[in-house]
Amino acid sequence: MIGTASAHLLTFGTILRPSQPRWFPPAKSNRTFPDVPAAIESLAVEAHDCLAIRADRAAVALARSVVEASAKEKGVSRGSLIAKIDELHRLGLLRGYIAEAAHEVRFGGNEVAHGDLTPIDHEAAEEILTLMDEVLNDLFQSPARVARARRRRVERSQAGSESNATASEGRPGI
Repeated sequence: MIGTASAHLLTFGTILRPSQPRWFPPAKSNRTFPDVPAAIESLAVEAHDCLAIRADRAAVALARSVVEASAKEKGVSRGSLIAKIDELHRLGLLRGYIAEAAHEVRFGGNEVAHGDLTPIDHEAAEEILTLMDEVLNDLFQSPARVARARRRRVERSQAGSESNATASEGRPGI
């Protein structure tokens, strides 16, 4: 981290003052979740950005927030996070093992969020974020991919029917 020296530092033409610490080089995960609602995607991307700079507890805490916000986005807003995850599964929005993944994210988030100062290593944080990604895939990304594939198939089918109708109008026996 750059920032606490008494002299100003020049980086890429920008003067950094001691009161403006910056990570150098800036770490970004470059993760995107195109089919996830923007507010939830923002949390998920921030979780991955935290992981990229090895802010593992922050990444895990954000991952837990992603699961909770996702449940609320799907209309499951009552009760504890345990109840929300179980309700998502009961409604068929999370497959069984993905519901278990969501619970693992919840457990990890609870470990870092409740002031017990539980250490979490980078490998564990990576695993928890991978599970968070699976939850987002089940709730948002996979259904959106299927809907796009279905829409394209219907469009192809309609285009094929129209071209067959147009082609057969002038040709007997087709």
